[in-house]
Amino acid sequence: MSEQKLISIVTKQKARRALESLAAIPHTDRRPHAKAVAKLYSDHVLFGFEQRGDKATKPRDRDAVIVGLYATATLSELKKLGFVPMPASVPIQDVFRGLELDFAQGLVDHLVEQNPHAIGNAAPLWQDGFALRPESDGIILGYYGIWHERWGVDEEVLLSKDVWRFFEVEGGGEFSLANHDKFAKQGTPTWSDRLIGYAEAGKLDRQRLLDASLDALERDFGQYRAGWYSRFHTALAPTNEEIAARADRYLGLLSSSVPPTVSFALKFVQAADKSSPLEPAKLLTSLEPALQARSKGSVLAALKLVDRAYARDQKTRSEALKAVTQALVSEDAGVQKAALDLIERLSDGNESSEQPFLADYVDLVVPSLRNRIAGMAGRTAQPGAHVAAVPVEPLQAVAISPVENADEALSLFLSVLETPRDPFDVERAADSISRFGAELRGNPTLLSPLKKRAGQLWARPGGVGVRAVLALTGRGLCEGQPLAALAREEDGRESASLVDESGLQSLHLARNSEMLDRVLAGGSLPLLSLPGDTSGAIKAADLLDRLQRYAAAGASPGTADLSLALMRLNAETPGSPAGLSMASEPERALAYALGQDVDIGPTPELWAAAWCARRPVREDSRVAGLFGKTYPECGVPAKMTLDVVRKDSKCGAYFWVDVTVPIAPAVEGEGGGLRSLFSRKESKTPIMLRRCGSSFADVAWASLSRPGAPDLLFRQALLHQDVWQKLTDNHTRAYLEPFFRPGPDVSPLGAGVLAYYMAVEDKSVTSLAAEAAAETLNNGRLAIGDFADAIKAFLLSGALPTTRWTKGFAAMAEAGAARHVRETIGLILDFAPEECPRDLGGMLELYYELHVDAGTAPERPETLSCLASLPGGGKTAKFSKKLLMLAKEAA
Repeated sequence: MSEQKLISIVTKQKARRALESLAAIPHTDRRPHAKAVAKLYSDHVLFGFEQRGDKATKPRDRDAVIVGLYATATLSELKKLGFVPMPASVPIQDVFRGLELDFAQGLVDHLVEQNPHAIGNAAPLWQDGFALRPESDGIILGYYGIWHERWGVDEEVLLSKDVWRFFEVEGGGEFSLANHDKFAKQGTPTWSDRLIGYAEAGKLDRQRLLDASLDALERDFGQYRAGWYSRFHTALAPTNEEIAARADRYLGLLSSSVPPTVSFALKFVQAADKSSPLEPAKLLTSLEPALQARSKGSVLAALKLVDRAYARDQKTRSEALKAVTQALVSEDAGVQKAALDLIERLSDGNESSEQPFLADYVDLVVPSLRNRIAGMAGRTAQPGAHVAAVPVEPLQAVAISPVENADEALSLFLSVLETPRDPFDVERAADSISRFGAELRGNPTLLSPLKKRAGQLWARPGGVGVRAVLALTGRGLCEGQPLAALAREEDGRESASLVDESGLQSLHLARNSEMLDRVLAGGSLPLLSLPGDTSGAIKAADLLDRLQRYAAAGASPGTADLSLALMRLNAETPGSPAGLSMASEPERALAYALGQDVDIGPTPELWAAAWCARRPVREDSRVAGLFGKTYPECGVPAKMTLDVVRKDSKCGAYFWVDVTVPIAPAVEGEGGGLRSLFSRKESKTPIMLRRCGSSFADVAWASLSRPGAPDLLFRQALLHQDVWQKLTDNHTRAYLEPFFRPGPDVSPLGAGVLAYYMAVEDKSVTSLAAEAAAETLNNGRLAIGDFADAIKAFLLSGALPTTRWTKGFAAMAEAGAARHVRETIGLILDFAPEECPRDLGGMLELYYELHVDAGTAPERPETLSCLASLPGGGKTAKFSKKLLMLAKEAA
């Protein structure tokens, strides 16, 4: 049979007629045309619209092409399509019957395992006897989706077998009982309601359901999914007799790693103990994990059970005391106080019974309870850990050493190509190619591993622009091709998008492109822009020495390389190093960066970079005039302010934080993005940078662009942060890198980054921000007033939870910055009563404990006035009164 005839069948006929025609053709005659049908499918059917290919082959019925796929392809080839298509107008069982296909079982197994949503497509094949129904977890996950309403579930099989696997198969993502019931459409019964209905109708054993739900909880499923089973068990409303029969199981669940499961178990233990008192010794032993729970409610409930157990059998005093002391590890002052109250009742004035148990806990409780527990333990309380700030010397810059030989250069480059997270190693790797690339090109065998790996990573850089630039640099070195030519290749579309002119990696690419052109011409020189030390800066004398080496070799410095070097220049001490002349534009630009008055031009980006290096930075109309328009940081200082407001949805049900950083002079169409100082050759206007990158490596490299004046980076950090986003490796942490390097004092905008990052959802970001704040406060780089003002801007917007700053402050205090935290909170407490943030009580409690710990009291009049005017009750009122009392006693 000819290919043309088969293609004609699937393009000219409707699906049913095409199936009949293909069924009349032997499989051995159909099979050779599989590639042609697959191409037809790819060209005209795959995405539901005509993509490409010959319009003359546009099919009349797309289902006919799918039938053609089944008629010609193997199961393996169908799987390679990404998802296996199913004809809508012809039942799949008719396709298998008509074409006499023999891979129904394999297809069913694949569909069920690949995606539980596909069960609706697979079910007809086992229901009509073409395959056996799989007994894998995929079938159970299908119930957790919406397909149980579509694929004709056999209720007898569900009730006799499948339903009991609901309590064994956890699921994940969108496929779980918790997810199904949470997002069930209105009017659609939840699985919880459905199973309870079956039990009430006598179709399911109620006792077995109760036990099965506890079985599931004992498996320690993920917290979100475990919640369904505890809610289902509660919804079954166990009677007192049913609870008593399962008391041991509830006690066992107190050791669960899932906090809500512990809370659930405690409620049933309380119910069991109330209706049929539990054996005290056994109860006390089982309560130990719950007494160390993080949940305040769980620990308090466990303490009440200890009290009841002891009341029933006072011989258990020793065991009860040991149990209660475990609650003292709680971070909550209320829990610690409740535990000490209970210890005093259990001791009944017998101090010797308390002392052995309490000695190890004296330094663990909050400061306000420390004297009390010390007296109970028979020892003297020691000063708290937070009495004074831990003095931290400013970080010292460590020199960065270039590689010394070609072997080391290749090894470093290959290593950084795989893991480009350290921007200093990235710069050393690029510099190593600049120094030894010409030598390496003389040994193709040595470069073979780099050629292979660079090609692979250029095609699939994993969303990392730094890796894309390094991979392209490696390819250019091995293939002897300029980077500009390689970057235009179609197979590098993903990489090309990562290094376009909207991101800082365009600068990285331009610099490496200049470097590689020199290497391919046989040059061996250092990069001008290699940082001299871990501050990211370059000493003026070192940059001049590099320029002189270029002049001696007859090489012209690259514009991107020299511009980046000038932005990294350490120009804090004006003056020209010995040997600096005005003979060339690069040397004039360096002299200008060092404060000299020289002739400006003609290269705009070079002079803008030199202007950025000057200290102090003042407007220079000559530099600004090179661009034709006024751009911030191109001869004109940028003025930036932090603006934080709360935005509410029209319906009033949702709100979010809106952070903007207006910049002046404003740039038309700038859209809030960061800008580089490198011009398009055609228009000589600065390139707009919409982003520093979407990976840790890209943002970390961007943080070295202008280490002496990082406010543009901080601006992007504020605009880039997604406050609700939680990631396995959150790239925004890299915006905090400058705080851990030697550098200038933290600006108000940098303080804004620390304040904002302490209050986001991702704990990996908040913990690092708290650490950065503690370190910069302790070493004097961050002004407390700037830090307090920044936090206050976010806090008073009411768009973020106050508790996040409270936790951050506590972490800072633990890091030795307690004095700074006290001062910061004191400065924050300066607002009108109507501006009072929600949940301020926790922060006031921390403020109180830090004062007690240090033996100090609030003194600032504005702080005391604010405390006296705070509205509301609860913890806010309690600790505002305590703080005012401290101030009164100290006066």
